[in-house]
Amino acid sequence: MIKVLSFSLVALVIMVLAGCGNSGPSAPTGLTVTSTSPITLSWTAVSGAKSYSVYRGTTTGGISSKTRLAFDITVTTYIDASAIAGTVYYYQVVAVNTDGVSAGSNEIPASQSGGSSFTVVGNVVNSTIKLTWSTVSNASTYNVYRGTTPGVPNKIQVGTPLTTTTFTDTTGSPGVTYYYQVTAVNSSGVVLQTSSETPALSF
Repeated sequence: MIKVLSFSLVALVIMVLAGCGNSGPSAPTGLTVTSTSPITLSWTAVSGAKSYSVYRGTTTGGISSKTRLAFDITVTTYIDASAIAGTVYYYQVVAVNTDGVSAGSNEIPASQSGGSSFTVVGNVVNSTIKLTWSTVSNASTYNVYRGTTPGVPNKIQVGTPLTTTTFTDTTGSPGVTYYYQVTAVNSSGVVLQTSSETPALSF
């Protein structure tokens, strides 16, 4: 009887310890705004995540300061169709799996641009793609996004934030057509405008 009880106790301890190892997924990273017309969010996929939830607030702060805007999202992009032009929103994303919910991602601010945009021109110069665009009022930096298929959700940021209105892409693969967009960001990190999309063929 003593041996049986000892074995049961050991088994119980192992089960408890195993249960303690379960936890929710890691917090999403790389949350960015890839368009402001409408506001479009993109983030890096989390290993083991079954879905994502998007939170939005009108003041900066943690998840508790925001309202859940959408849930059961199974992709790593989200378009906020309910944003009001001129209002600055603050977004965060959480990952969800059967073990629980992650902490919040990095916070990103954005303001619906109401359809305004600026034009980016892409030219091939010395086997590289050079992008140029006009200065956007109140913008302090610009972010360049690139994809291999048309459409906002398919792009990733290339390079670091720029303080000039030109960008030379030296990382393209020969024979591939890339689709570029640029976001204009103010000194507070708010995306002011998103450019039109321009294609360019890499040589």
